[in-house]
Amino acid sequence: MDAQCDYPREGHMDNTEASASITGYGYQFERALYRIFHSSHRDALFGIETTDDVEEVIPTAAGTRSIQEQDKLTLSGKNPLQDSSKNLWNTFKNWLEKLEQSQATHEQINFILVTNGVVASNSLVHLLSAASSPKDVADAIKTLRTHALTMDGATAEIAAKVTAFDDESIAYVVGRFELIHKHESASITDAMYAALQLPEGLDEHKKVILDSLTGHLFNMARDTWRRREPFWTTSLPLFNRKQLLFEKFLNEAWTARSQDETGYRELIALNQELNLPFIFQLKELGLMERTIEKELGHYWAGYAERSRLLLKGKILPEHFNDLENTLHGRWDSLREAYSNLKGIPFEDFSNDDHKQIYISTTTPEKFTIEIGRLKSDHRYLYLGTYHHQANDDGTDHPILWHQVKGESK
Repeated sequence: MDAQCDYPREGHMDNTEASASITGYGYQFERALYRIFHSSHRDALFGIETTDDVEEVIPTAAGTRSIQEQDKLTLSGKNPLQDSSKNLWNTFKNWLEKLEQSQATHEQINFILVTNGVVASNSLVHLLSAASSPKDVADAIKTLRTHALTMDGATAEIAAKVTAFDDESIAYVVGRFELIHKHESASITDAMYAALQLPEGLDEHKKVILDSLTGHLFNMARDTWRRREPFWTTSLPLFNRKQLLFEKFLNEAWTARSQDETGYRELIALNQELNLPFIFQLKELGLMERTIEKELGHYWAGYAERSRLLLKGKILPEHFNDLENTLHGRWDSLREAYSNLKGIPFEDFSNDDHKQIYISTTTPEKFTIEIGRLKSDHRYLYLGTYHHQANDDGTDHPILWHQVKGESK
């Protein structure tokens, strides 16, 4: 018996700080993947934990353009970028401290601050983000310096370091700064689904595909960091991964599952009381009980796979009808050949004669069949289809594994 674990419904997390930190890193990878799949520059480089949380470096005619992104996740629903927030002042301090080096490396730099929280429209960060003209930028710097004087504690120390930079440096950052707020994981996910451009038929797999891409990006970064190297990538590995996932799920519609994957054991358990004609026929042939049990498994596995393929709509009823016609023809040919070889009419076949036809029919060199565009070598699907025909339930091409002597079909 499988043990069942009942998870506690009450209680609290022992380490909320660690949980928030891990969730924040997850948000960072979501944003990195978002930037990769929304970039219009195929030769761009993307970094995580390089100059910034996320960075995109775009080749230009004059050099490179760096888009440096800070990601701030809040789990409390509160504004993480209030005027007195250390997050806000730290972000600008970091940008300004790295500005000289960034300018020496890149021809142009843009700065983005992203949060899932809601930021008030009259806040300092909104004012800085809205500044575009030289006058707006100059006014924003004055407001920034004024606000810095009102800070206290640790925030005051950080704000003092920000305002210690000259107006030219601050103006460069403010003039190229953009705030993106209310950017929740759900909205990132929806935007990613659109960016993936899922082919028809893959909508049910979109979450698995996106999760796989996020996990692939994380694994790439982790492997690089283990080598104590900065992580950079182009979009190519992620687009290649996306294509592999597309092909995998698209091909599933044309690929039969293994017998164990069909859930046939559960169907056997659920239908123990069902009297199946083909089972009666196999017993009349005198087959061993273990063989009959195997064939029962083949039947229900075939039933489950037939149902799945028809439900997906890629395989149509007429495709199974064509298969049953082919299998019926093979069975009938073997029966006809045996009848002529032994000189025995069908209606005079004994149990041993029927058993010989059964064994010849169910032991081909290969179990290869075609159902529309699907090709299968699974024994269960081959034999399960035959047993479906022996049941004579919803088939245009019935067969018999056994019949009473004197009857003909």
